[in-house]
Amino acid sequence: MSKFRFTLLTITVMVVTLAVTAVEMDAADGPKLMVPDKIMDMGRVAQGEVLNVDFAVVNEGDETLEIKAVRPTCGCTVADFDREIAPGKTGYIKAKLDTRDFSGPISKSILIMTNDPQDPTRTLVIKTEVHPYVQVLPRALVRFNAVQHEPMEQKITVVADEEEKDFKVTAVKSSVPFLLASVRPVPSDQLMAGKSPQQYEITLTMKENPPVGPVNTVLEIETNHPKAKKVPVKVFGVVRALLHVTPSQIQFGAIEAKKQPGRNVIVVNNRSGGVAVKVTGATVNDPAFNAEIVTIEKGRRYQVTVTVNPDASAGPRDAVLTLKTDDPEFPTVEVPVRANIS
Repeated sequence: MSKFRFTLLTITVMVVTLAVTAVEMDAADGPKLMVPDKIMDMGRVAQGEVLNVDFAVVNEGDETLEIKAVRPTCGCTVADFDREIAPGKTGYIKAKLDTRDFSGPISKSILIMTNDPQDPTRTLVIKTEVHPYVQVLPRALVRFNAVQHEPMEQKITVVADEEEKDFKVTAVKSSVPFLLASVRPVPSDQLMAGKSPQQYEITLTMKENPPVGPVNTVLEIETNHPKAKKVPVKVFGVVRALLHVTPSQIQFGAIEAKKQPGRNVIVVNNRSGGVAVKVTGATVNDPAFNAEIVTIEKGRRYQVTVTVNPDASAGPRDAVLTLKTDDPEFPTVEVPVRANIS
């Protein structure tokens, strides 16, 4: 009986061993992902430099390795990658890292997903230390809220590191034609404390009559620094009209005159310094409409209501609401009025 049990135990062990071996052999089949250098340390780089980093990806399996997706984190982009890698061959994932918005030590990761049955994902890392050889203070960002015909001025200071003794700002370029920039070396009695004496002040102003609307651009500061020849500065702002009318046109759409529908526009005085502007009159050049002025805040904000006369004849209307003010620069403001009356 004991001999039978021993024989049975031996057979069981052999079966288990063969099963494990078969599993291991199956596991060895198919594509196999291997990345020789998962972490790429790029050392110290100048702020604003764009790093090009190539990660080698090796297929150690016996079937084609498919890279199904590549997902970089914020600030890093993947320019290209090999989607299929033959057995025994090497492919590449080409990444870019723009250091313009970073400072100090940073680490950015890239997640790759493959058809490797045993280890389908891998995380790649780009490390670097971003050094601002040229600093923009208080920061490389300008925000403003300006009004037409009124002065706007913003100042930033450009500071080089201690090592660059002959540092100069050579030019400031802007893609916005009404945004002007002037440059001057900071006098010795006005230097920022605790910084290199190589300092330049950049003053941003606007031409007298810029267009109304948002401003979103990047100033390009050119220097003679060998590691920071171009320093970007983001500019965000808005230019408001001295007299702002909302909405800019009145649309009634299809209406019935007998219901006497009405629409409102708001007139806002954006002049600074407490200068008052009064809306003195409001007329529409079509007898189908009436206009009435309501004071919301004297000298600053008015509501103009345009209503349809109940006896207005049917048909399309393309009229103009004319607002009169006591502002010497904007004595009249015109607002289109459109309707289809039935």
